[in-house]
Amino acid sequence: MKRLLAVLIPIVFLGTGSIAADTKAPWRLTFRHGPLDVITINYKNGDARSYMYMRFTLENKSETDATLGGVHFKAIVGTNPRKRKTHVAAPQAEAEESVRRLSRISDLKNVIQIQKMKTLAAGKSVQGIAVLGTWNREWDVTTIHVSGLESGAVTTRVKKYGDLFTVAHRAYYHRNRRVAEKVSDIADFQEVRAIVKHNVVWSMVYSRKGDEFGAQNDPFIFESEGWDVLSSEIAYEKK
Repeated sequence: MKRLLAVLIPIVFLGTGSIAADTKAPWRLTFRHGPLDVITINYKNGDARSYMYMRFTLENKSETDATLGGVHFKAIVGTNPRKRKTHVAAPQAEAEESVRRLSRISDLKNVIQIQKMKTLAAGKSVQGIAVLGTWNREWDVTTIHVSGLESGAVTTRVKKYGDLFTVAHRAYYHRNRRVAEKVSDIADFQEVRAIVKHNVVWSMVYSRKGDEFGAQNDPFIFESEGWDVLSSEIAYEKK
């Protein structure tokens, strides 16, 4: 069993201006996680099945309660980029109980149990486990998306370049850079305060050789992690 590694999401990502002073989010969750790992369950009938899982901690450092109903884990896995499979974290009693026993953390909650909590009070935290489906030893790439760490709408500063726009928010650093490259020759822009509706996820990428014959010597290799903006729209411009 591997030791839980603390990976703290940076509090501020600078995209266009001072985000900390300019963005108003109702709440946000700090996410820490351990390694992506595999646990094998041996059943009484002689069958065995391996599951991918990740331990994690959610902490509410906001001044108000955080909503937990939107917390989801999704793993995008496979060998062929055109034939990726998606596994959504779901309860798996045997795997969860084995991880609780090996980690000696009896109160690890699965994702559904965390959702049913509905809210997490300011200053509180919860430890969880995400079981991401059965594992295929031939897979060589795994991308994990964690959603629900941010409220679905924020009030912030937006720079509009025609149909394109940048957002002063910690999750938009890479998206803002891509927009800036496209509008580098455009001198005119409109700066407004706006309510932005979005779907942002914390994305983690792992790789392995995908050796089906020597899987025990082919561990997951952490490649990268960071924010990914899946969708974004300006819902309302403040006058």
